[in-house]
Amino acid sequence: MKAIRWLLAVCGMLALAGGPAATWAGPALTQCNGIKDQVFVPHQDDDLLFMNPDIESTIDAGGCVQVVYLTASDRGEGEPYMLGRERGVRAAYAYMAQTANQWIEDTVTVGTREIARFTLAGNRRVQLLHMRLKDPWLGKGWGSLTPLSRVESVAGATADSLGPLAQTYTRQDLLQTIAGIVRDYAPSTVRHMDDTVAIPYTALCWRCAGHDHPDHIASARLVRDALQVFPEGLFSEVAYVDYPSQERDANLSAAEIKDKTETFRRYAWDDYRYCSGADQCKEPAGPAAAWVGRSYYVSRRTAAPVLLPAQGGGFLLLAVGESNRAANVWASTSKRWNSVGGRTADPITAFQYPDGHAGILARDANGRVWTKRQSAQGGWRNWNPIEGSRLLRLPVLATRGAPAAVGLGNDGLFHFSHYSEAKQAWSDWLALPALPQARPCAALTVNADGAYAAFACDADGAVWASTQIVSATGKNMQPGTSQWTAWSRLPLPAVAGGLAAMRNAQGLIELFLRDQVSGHMLTAMQRLPGGALDAWTAARDMGFSYSGQPVVGMNERGDVVAAALDGSTGDLWLVEAGKALRLGTGLASAPALHSGQGVLHIAARAARDGQAYWMRTRSHGVWGAAALLEPPPAHGGNSFNGSPLLQAGTPLEPTLAAKLP
Repeated sequence: MKAIRWLLAVCGMLALAGGPAATWAGPALTQCNGIKDQVFVPHQDDDLLFMNPDIESTIDAGGCVQVVYLTASDRGEGEPYMLGRERGVRAAYAYMAQTANQWIEDTVTVGTREIARFTLAGNRRVQLLHMRLKDPWLGKGWGSLTPLSRVESVAGATADSLGPLAQTYTRQDLLQTIAGIVRDYAPSTVRHMDDTVAIPYTALCWRCAGHDHPDHIASARLVRDALQVFPEGLFSEVAYVDYPSQERDANLSAAEIKDKTETFRRYAWDDYRYCSGADQCKEPAGPAAAWVGRSYYVSRRTAAPVLLPAQGGGFLLLAVGESNRAANVWASTSKRWNSVGGRTADPITAFQYPDGHAGILARDANGRVWTKRQSAQGGWRNWNPIEGSRLLRLPVLATRGAPAAVGLGNDGLFHFSHYSEAKQAWSDWLALPALPQARPCAALTVNADGAYAAFACDADGAVWASTQIVSATGKNMQPGTSQWTAWSRLPLPAVAGGLAAMRNAQGLIELFLRDQVSGHMLTAMQRLPGGALDAWTAARDMGFSYSGQPVVGMNERGDVVAAALDGSTGDLWLVEAGKALRLGTGLASAPALHSGQGVLHIAARAARDGQAYWMRTRSHGVWGAAALLEPPPAHGGNSFNGSPLLQAGTPLEPTLAAKLP
């Protein structure tokens, strides 16, 4: 790792050699090796304790990082303490970048606001912005408001900044400023704190289970609300559990803990509430010692499970754990969960290999997609990355044919990977032709010619298709940009995402999509087998609204069925033979489908405390009563690769680094 960081430092020096510093906030994605992180935290140290190793992984991979500190972090002690904490985070980031602790200080203008900025001289991919809102308790401490939490929660309240760049902010001012910072930087990932803590600010207490700092919650809510002005899919969003992470199992590797500890120590040496200096400093200690061994993402109940057939009979239910943030597998034969590791902010998806064993795809918080394969003995092998592009979302899997996936990359292009049975490995991500203003809604299946067909939508809601070109022998060519047709628009109504596709027994692709106006599910089908660009039937309204993505599969008779969740009502719908049937209510996630041995299974996350899964089965045309499956384990999360090392899929390019101002 040290050698990698040294190379990064050299790249940064090449950038510095280009001349005096210029004002810039948003380097091009190519200058950032395909990764642009933007981090919003209230205090110096929140990023180091709760968001690492993800930030350090971005720096190690040659990515760009811009950290925005909303408060002065002064605790009412004035500018000297504020400036000391700022020196501390600069030392920490210089250490992460393995370059000299030398910074270029200037300001950046966002709207009418002037914000202090520091750019690391030896690696200008690293920037720190300080909004410096005053940060005393406005009462006796815990159970009181702070300026940031007050301006977030009290109508008409304002907050002033500390230091020479005097500013006054209302809540709306903060939203506009945060949105302006995001717009200027154009990140691929926005990282913020936990916006889901429901405890009132004035009821919070220190070290109480599930409690947090009011500024942590306020900063996350402000960022969440500011991001609402941006179209869905421009960037990834990752939220982090902070103080309550100490209540969970340690989930970082030894190498990650060592790096995170050393980084935090560099900060603590300049924060006299932690240390009086480097000599004899024992930090991280106390709660900080727990936080450096943990990194957890905020859970959402909307994450869909997956159902697969199991080797030897029965089925598997796979889901990301809301407590452990790992991949978890429930087997119908043993009726118990098994955690198979990983650490993801997203759902997981799963598929069946040609030999019948299960496989998992998961995306880490830095945009890499990882695969895990079930062994012949029923255990699970190590995680392996799919090399190449970083993706904004978990990719979608092909619903027919050999395992394959397509997803939208940080670069705005859709990327395709497939499993090679001969090589026993997934291919590197390869770009499809460009689709202007693409959004991360996609579907993938195989048409009657045996070629993969991808479907996607753009910012206007138009639906597009691209088909893999097959050779004269009828066999698929090696997939790549030149082996796919240019995107062609399908004659369908404007949609709001929600795509799913599958080829039926007659060789016709059936397409499911969400109407942009009504939010209802629409269905359409090819008129003739073959290419996806040929004629389609008129879209048919199924009469119900749904959220997220539908799931498609085969029923017991081999016909295509689709299931989807109406998130506003908790109703689950099944579309079959041109009709929609309400199957259940009180559900929180999109469902999963599986049929085998004459039985159709459907499952979804129940809308209740505790990660229980609702399930119904149909046998011989008769639906059984719903049952609940117990939650996955709280433990079992870990790193995909054990250490945040640079991977082969993200090469450093000094020529690009040299283009930085």
